[in-house]
Amino acid sequence: MTGTGRKQIMILDFDLDFLSAAAALVDASLDRLNGKAHASPDPDAFGIFDEMEYISGFGFVACQMYVTAVASRSQLKNKKREALALGPKHRTGRSMAQLINAAANHWKHSPEWSLDVPTTQAAQTLEVISSLGVDTNSSYPVTNMLYEILTPHPARFANLIPFLTQWRDALPK
Repeated sequence: MTGTGRKQIMILDFDLDFLSAAAALVDASLDRLNGKAHASPDPDAFGIFDEMEYISGFGFVACQMYVTAVASRSQLKNKKREALALGPKHRTGRSMAQLINAAANHWKHSPEWSLDVPTTQAAQTLEVISSLGVDTNSSYPVTNMLYEILTPHPARFANLIPFLTQWRDALPK
């Protein structure tokens, strides 16, 4: 019991445990690469920023796996689509879950998208990303998405986890 007389509820969330471990690995890699970037005379030319972009994509996909696993167990009729609209909102007005999902989709699928005639899913993903003010034609859109989603917090995946647990708690029981 807490001091207010309410019982503390323990939530068993193995998927969150896996996400936390993945976030720690990704964040450790980002910290290492950040150190290399600061020590390098030209981190762009030496591919350090490319590595950061790639590992950031991994981080977003790990978060997306969590969202998909939790949404699939929800009581929502259109599980993932409805679930993405719930939970804490970003300053853009979009849900944090929707932004994270779009970042993961961009990283996974953008190489296969036609720039001339984007599919409906590609156009929707690009529209969500553009709401962040991120140019997907820039060199490092996934890294920029991480910064824009988390500002003013440090751009590390562990800082997304509290937003995802708030999102999980907002789902209908």
